[in-house]
Amino acid sequence: MHPKKPGDKVKTDKRDALKLAKLLKSEDLTPIYVTDPEDEAIRDLSHARETAMKDLKDAKYQLSK
Repeated sequence: MHPKKPGDKVKTDKRDALKLAKLLKSEDLTPIYVTDPEDEAIRDLSHARETAMKDLKDAKYQLSK
């Protein structure tokens, strides 16, 4: 085995796995929800609608002034 040079990356997969296992056991991990493509599409549509409604409101305001 060759000596490690300063700055060489050290594999920490095993250490990381042990840390994650301990956090999971102690219930210190927070669950998250990963959106699927359908949820993303609905969110994008909702944002587009909000933007369109704001643009419409702004245009009506400009016309009235």
